[in-house]
Amino acid sequence: MKKYTAFLTLLILSGFSNPAIQKNKMEPFTWIKGEWAMHTGRGTLTESWKVTNDSTYSGESKMIKANGEVKPLENIQLVYRNKEYFYIPTTAGQNEEKPVLFKLTSFSKNGFVAENPDHDFPKSIVYKWIHQDSIVATISDGVKSFDFKYKRSKSVPC
Repeated sequence: MKKYTAFLTLLILSGFSNPAIQKNKMEPFTWIKGEWAMHTGRGTLTESWKVTNDSTYSGESKMIKANGEVKPLENIQLVYRNKEYFYIPTTAGQNEEKPVLFKLTSFSKNGFVAENPDHDFPKSIVYKWIHQDSIVATISDGVKSFDFKYKRSKSVPC
């Protein structure tokens, strides 16, 4: 009986420490996956997100002009590293095209707030999941802010 109890205890403990069995770290952000679009006077601004692995989502934004010209704007990563979440954009023509780190200071199943008080603009990036087909991204420096109201354009496979 002691051997059976010891074996069962080891089996249970090994299951709790096995990373493959642990919850997907990106699960709170599944709502962001897919393709999103916002129509503007200059064209259609798009943002698309896909799963890279169990701790990273990759995104990209671009402007599609009325004449069909596509202008890449930003590559983005939403990552879980060292027990923290980060939003990391690399923006064309800005910051010497180096990534800028924004730490998620709060998040829920309906959105997140990412902040970098040392960055010039923006200092804060907020995403809100409105419903299945609508998200709003807001960039702000505390004085001025801009809203990006996206509608789902199509789903990207997970």
